[in-house]
Amino acid sequence: MLYSDDAKECELPLAGVLIGIDPGHQGKGNSRPEPIAPGAGETKASVSSGTAGVSSGVDEHVVNLQVAQKLRRLLEEQGADVLMTRESADVDIPNSERAQMMNEAGADLVLRIHCNGTDNRSTKGAFILVPSGGYTEEIQEESTAAAKAILAAFIEATGANDRGVSERSDQTGFNWSTVPVCNIEMGHMSNPEEDELLVSDAYQEKCARGLFEGILRYFENK
Repeated sequence: MLYSDDAKECELPLAGVLIGIDPGHQGKGNSRPEPIAPGAGETKASVSSGTAGVSSGVDEHVVNLQVAQKLRRLLEEQGADVLMTRESADVDIPNSERAQMMNEAGADLVLRIHCNGTDNRSTKGAFILVPSGGYTEEIQEESTAAAKAILAAFIEATGANDRGVSERSDQTGFNWSTVPVCNIEMGHMSNPEEDELLVSDAYQEKCARGLFEGILRYFENK
């Protein structure tokens, strides 16, 4: 016999699903080089410091974590188990280690959360990155399917410019992953208008809602 709480849990759409969330960057970057993939000769910094708001002055890593925490709440309300790579800025976790953390946990999907920055202050909008094959051939198809669902829902929720889906072969967080993964760039902190949106609680709620809806659609259609 199921207790009422058990029955309710069984009805939740994401029950039994493990979502990994990697809020990009950290309080202080670490330039120590690490291989971009297992056995690769090419290296990159373990974890960069990220960008900062041209108008707000807020560091990207702060926004990434704030949205991640809002997304976690929404996911858990619908029955998902959520694993975060970090819960604060005061950490030093290389990108390869973040990926391996999710591999070992057996995450069903990993979402890396970032904001972008460019030299052109007029550039704005959201886009999403996916693995391009090679080291990640086995996860490319599912990663791309998830990314398309997530970006579409994110654009619907926020009204941001849709800058599309792009493949990347140089991301350490992708190349060390053995589970489906994608990287949302929620907007450009180098654009004054978008920067002010990204640091606002109300817009972050829209971002989190869009990411949640996209994840939900992906799993509903699997």
